[in-house]
Amino acid sequence: MKETPSKRHDVIIAGIGGTGSMMIGQILASAAVSQYTHVLWNPSMTTARRGAPADCTVILSDDEVASPLLYGAQTVVMTESSRLKVFEDRVLPDGMIILESIGKNGNVGRSDIKALEIPGVETAARLGNALARNMVLLGAYIEKVMPIPAELIEEEINKRFQNNNKIQELNLAAFREGIKIARNL
Repeated sequence: MKETPSKRHDVIIAGIGGTGSMMIGQILASAAVSQYTHVLWNPSMTTARRGAPADCTVILSDDEVASPLLYGAQTVVMTESSRLKVFEDRVLPDGMIILESIGKNGNVGRSDIKALEIPGVETAARLGNALARNMVLLGAYIEKVMPIPAELIEEEINKRFQNNNKIQELNLAAFREGIKIARNL
């Protein structure tokens, strides 16, 4: 009897300060609960101060997860790409790095991974608030990797920001723009 392959997606979301990276990791994990048997969100903040490096790991799996700690992931999303060289090595071979195009120090130096540069800050600023860049990058991730349907992310955004229509609409618009940008790359 042939076994069906397990469904699993690992992503490291990295940034500076932590709020944006942590939030899109939480949104992804919460939205994925209905699609996967095991969903883990593991935050990592180097220091508790403004502007400090921060990242989170999200694991979506139908099989049990041995550890919430990952060194390497199929995908790395960088909401602030000044630490490109640190996280480039954490992408598994044949994986993908999705990064904010502003603030990048150098280029991706590996030929065994795909690199997708997204103008998140520029796109979010055009929509009304550059801080929504994280949602643009989340949209690009969902479009390129497709771990869950985009509608589940939109439902989670609506739920999370239901008490602030302006922020809710901004985040939905930024997420949808990220999908469009990634679709055209």
